[in-house]
Order: sequence, then C-alpha cells, then structure tokens
Amino acid sequence: MYNFPMPYLNELIYSTVARAGVYHGITSPKQLLDEVFNNRKVIATLDLPCHLQPLAEHLKKAGSFSVEYLIYKHTMFPLYAPFVTESHRVRVIQLMAGHSQGAVHLSLGVAASRIRNDARLRYCPSCLKNQLTQYGENYWQRNWFFPGLNICPSVMANSSDESQTQ
Repeated sequence: MYNFPMPYLNELIYSTVARAGVYHGITSPKQLLDEVFNNRKVIATLDLPCHLQPLAEHLKKAGSFSVEYLIYKHTMFPLYAPFVTESHRVRVIQLMAGHSQGAVHLSLGVAASRIRNDARLRYCPSCLKNQLTQYGENYWQRNWFFPGLNICPSVMANSSDESQTQ
C-alpha cells in the first residue's frame, strides 16, 4: 500500500490502519485488510494487535519503523512488558509481528485478568480538540484505553475541566 500514514504520537495501530482506509477511500473492512495486510482474516484489535510486520514494511519507506518500535510506541504492550521475563517478552514480540491466533492475550495473562479491558472505543474531548489543532484530524490515543482508568491521564496532568473519557 502506497502512502500509508505515519502514526501520530501514542496513536494506536488500530487508529493508524483506520486512517489509511479513510485516506485511500476504502469503505470495505475486508478490502482494507487486503490492502494493508494482504490477508482478509486479520482481526482488528485495539490493545495488542498482531500482523505488525506488514505495517513495518509499509512504514519503512517513511522512516525507520521497526516492529518493536510499533509495539512499544503504538500498542498497550508496555503496560505488560515489565511483568514478564525477557524470553517471554521476546516471544510475545515475535507473535505480534506475525499471526498469533489469540496467543498474545493468553501469554500476557490479559484473558485471565480480573481487570477487564473495556471494549468500547473511548475518547477525551479535550485531547480531541488538541489533536485537531495540532494535526488537523483526530485519532485514537492509547492512553485512553488504560485498563481500569476512566479519566484521561493527559487531562489529569493539565488539570482541565473535561477530564472524563467518554
């Protein structure tokens, strides 16, 4: 896919792929999967996506975006990495680069966790305004999806009025 968008600061991979679809006028989710991943069976995942090697290839033309860079800067993996061994961490990165069939969530304990991930797409009105001013468009920030956190950390740090994520 030509002209794949570069991810914004802390933008989820899910969001970057969605922006690619918008930029290219692709309205069919299956066609988007074909274009981006060359695979119609990829499952869209907010927190710990897989099939990241094709994305790294698309972004290679724009700069040095490695799979590991995408994982640490544009997924929720950094929340879990400190709590696993080095060999386990390397194995999860390998799974996220390719096809894992749900093994990433299982191996990091997300599937068995008592802290449930909220499956809703959430946002922060204050951050949306800032994104629109800075980038001219909006995207899904990963800090809006921290498990168990219902207040945007960016707004908390800025002590703004609109601190609730929706």
